[in-house]
Amino acid sequence: MDDVPDVPAYPLYHRSYLLYRLSPLHTPRDPLLQQPALDAHARRLRDQLQGDRLRGVDVRAGGGASDAPQPDRDHHHHPLGPLQRCTWDLLGDDDAWIDRHRQRLPVSPELARGIDIALEYESQSYNALLLRDPKATTTSTSPPAASTALPLMLVKMPAPVRHIFLDYLSTAFDVHVVPLRLSSAFVTSTLETYLRHLTHPQSTQSVQDVIRQLHVQLSFPNATTLLRHLDVTIAARDLPAFLARAKSLKNARDTPFTAALSAYMKKHFALDINHPNVQVSRIACASFVLGTDRLKLMAPDISDASIASSDTPEASAAELAVQEFYTSLVSEATGTASYLPDHFSVETRSSTPSSVASASADRRKRAGSNANPATHTTKRSRARAEKNGRDESSHEVLKGA
Repeated sequence: MDDVPDVPAYPLYHRSYLLYRLSPLHTPRDPLLQQPALDAHARRLRDQLQGDRLRGVDVRAGGGASDAPQPDRDHHHHPLGPLQRCTWDLLGDDDAWIDRHRQRLPVSPELARGIDIALEYESQSYNALLLRDPKATTTSTSPPAASTALPLMLVKMPAPVRHIFLDYLSTAFDVHVVPLRLSSAFVTSTLETYLRHLTHPQSTQSVQDVIRQLHVQLSFPNATTLLRHLDVTIAARDLPAFLARAKSLKNARDTPFTAALSAYMKKHFALDINHPNVQVSRIACASFVLGTDRLKLMAPDISDASIASSDTPEASAAELAVQEFYTSLVSEATGTASYLPDHFSVETRSSTPSSVASASADRRKRAGSNANPATHTTKRSRARAEKNGRDESSHEVLKGA
């Protein structure tokens, strides 16, 4: 349909984010998840970034504040150019995002995933996502009006801009901001979550199509200064056989890939990846790139077969994996994470603020959105096509850095 406007890519996907955890934001006057309050904070942050005011001092006139970070004070010499736009908006799920851009439907504060803070410079755009616990949108009780719980924050900003942004959050909301450091167990459990959903008997998607070539980085932070990490690369065609090896291993039911990798490294390289001085610091594949402090998540593929065969199709395995990963990541930020549930259950996750169990029409429109991002989002365009064309002819490769 030519008259249907393009929808920009959902901000959770296809961007590399640094991970942070936040204490509850102190909001004694107005509820934060209301557009008037969001607009007010957008104006104040814009003033800070433009250099109009910094801790109450007019920095344009010089004086004692002239040494403070001012990313937009002299845009003629700054690579970003002038700040053109600063917005704070409620962020819903994937389908709410499409409704907002196609039908201009507002996001309900009760169903919002969190806040999307967008900065548009002349030459680049940046953003931050402040995300709430999924359970907070489905319970009848809400946090006190004097505080707003947004425990997980994803930030994509250059260091000078990020410094002022984090300082603004601390000053405006009396919030404690700390980097979120993910453990090896969480990094590997993310991959295991994807594999568990993709290898489920009801899945119409394959590991080769969704995961594709897999890269696992093993780090040695305390062992030696000569060898910092090893990169293990497994071609897509080798993944099924690699996972099949786990069936003959003990205690591999919930962690088949980790068990198979551990056995392989121990047998062929005499390396125990379960040793305290060995960490799985990064896993990269076609669906996500996850390190101990940063994330890039790809939009999940929707099963065309399930859409065509049913008016109310089930969510695809990739969608279920993304939903479970999102919930686990927020739980990790709040300190309530639980890794690798013992059984596969769609019902226990169907009420979280995600559209993976949405109706047929919603899933069809999301498929169209994922396939046709807006032209003005080329700054952060999808890399799916490049990944699909990646050469997968390599086998296990070990490299020392």
